[in-house]
Amino acid sequence: MQASKPLVLIADDEQNAVILLKRVLERDGFSVESARDGETALEMARTLHPDLILMDVQMPRMNGFEVTARLREDSLTERIPVIFVTAAAREPSDVAHGFKLGADDYIRKPYNYHELLARAHSKMRARQLEDRLQRRSEELEALVRIGGKFNQELGLGALTSLILNVISQELEAEKAELYLFNEQQVPVFYEDTISGVHTVDEARLILEQDDQPAASVFKDGEPVLLNADNHSIIAAPLKHRGKLVGVLTVYRGTANTYTENELRLLRSIGEQAALAVRNAQLYEELQSYAQNLEDMVETRTQELRAAQAQLIQSEKLAALGRLAAGIAHEVNNPLQPILNCLEVAIEDVENKQLVDAEVLRVAENEVQRIKGIVSRLLDFARPSTTDAVAYDLQALIQEVLTLTNKQLERMGVRLRSQLANVPTLKGNPAQLKQVFLNLVLNAAEAMPNGGKLTISLDSDEQGVTVAVKDTGIGMRQETVARIFEPFYSTKEEGTGLGLAVSYGIVQGHGGDIRVESQPGQGTCFTIWLPLPTAS
Repeated sequence: MQASKPLVLIADDEQNAVILLKRVLERDGFSVESARDGETALEMARTLHPDLILMDVQMPRMNGFEVTARLREDSLTERIPVIFVTAAAREPSDVAHGFKLGADDYIRKPYNYHELLARAHSKMRARQLEDRLQRRSEELEALVRIGGKFNQELGLGALTSLILNVISQELEAEKAELYLFNEQQVPVFYEDTISGVHTVDEARLILEQDDQPAASVFKDGEPVLLNADNHSIIAAPLKHRGKLVGVLTVYRGTANTYTENELRLLRSIGEQAALAVRNAQLYEELQSYAQNLEDMVETRTQELRAAQAQLIQSEKLAALGRLAAGIAHEVNNPLQPILNCLEVAIEDVENKQLVDAEVLRVAENEVQRIKGIVSRLLDFARPSTTDAVAYDLQALIQEVLTLTNKQLERMGVRLRSQLANVPTLKGNPAQLKQVFLNLVLNAAEAMPNGGKLTISLDSDEQGVTVAVKDTGIGMRQETVARIFEPFYSTKEEGTGLGLAVSYGIVQGHGGDIRVESQPGQGTCFTIWLPLPTAS
């Protein structure tokens, strides 16, 4: 649909001036209407709602100042830009009076037409931007209000009716439809505001018709805007975590009614509705589970423990993967002296000389070095038991630092450890190694240009405190607030599970983990673990 020309209303009682100005404006792509007196100009402004008014000050029946004051008092015309084009207002007080009444600009006669056109375009662009901001603000207020309504309703049946009623009111629709799908994207529900709930077969039949907007959204997952001769339709998807869970369709009987603004609003409502629908579905599932809860508790508990153990092990292997390059380098270093020693020993044998025992001892020491590295890695990678045992936290942290020391050096990270002697704790040391390894690696990655990593360990009568502090890039407060959420990650290739798993491990030990950070000022993770007598 071709955009209409912007409309300019000229309010001036000088006919020749109007004719010339109209010709200039029309040649520049404007539509132009004119009024010879103030009252006519005011009435035309209310009726035509022009994009700009070029206003003379001295006019019959009502002067330009009075017209402007009346325009600004009326909600229909208060936002129309007004430029005074006049030879009358030459005193600074007159100009100030006009601006006080709500004028947007002044151009004194005689004027340059190029300047007038430039100012006209500038004022209309400014007002269009203001209108878009105002409209967007109203949409956001509506979405907040709508989201509050949706979140108050947990029953799926009542929620679907609420969704349809809300979009009918917000978008002034004659009819609204809602389709819902299961996880396999098979239609399971269909309701509209006229006939109510329909059968699933009817939904499938509609979604198989290529000329139906809902069918297009169902197939492509993208919103649709259709303006025909006698009706207007918009349709938007309901998506939850990237999956299509439903389609919303809204109808009006008037041609060319809906615009991209209404489509954007429907799409935003669809996002709110998708979350509410998924919550309602989960609520119904929970209610269903509750009916057989006694029989399911033990099974679900075992499954949860297995899943948690699998998740912890998976994240442990992910952390090992991040160490791979550093460990490979550390293993490769002793291979060269081993190779040299073996070459010397082979030469001695080939020359029928006694093999130098010192050479073999050097090779043996390097092999023992590799064995120690591999042993520490295997100990870390081995699935941990769920039984709590006594452990030395200072030694545990030192072992993690030994694993990561070479990698920290290559990344330009200076390590400072302040590990006080603390009482023996009780818990799962393998899981806690995973927590501290994850924090150390995260801290190193937060300092891409090198920096300082400080790890401190201290205790009091209640428990022990470990602080892992870096001088890296830091985080904004909105990131800090979500840092322990599952699947939330600031890394392009991150799983978003490392800190969530670490949080769960610390909580499982009866402890607490907190984070403080500021952009450009680094980050500090603090872990508190209770003493056995205080747990």
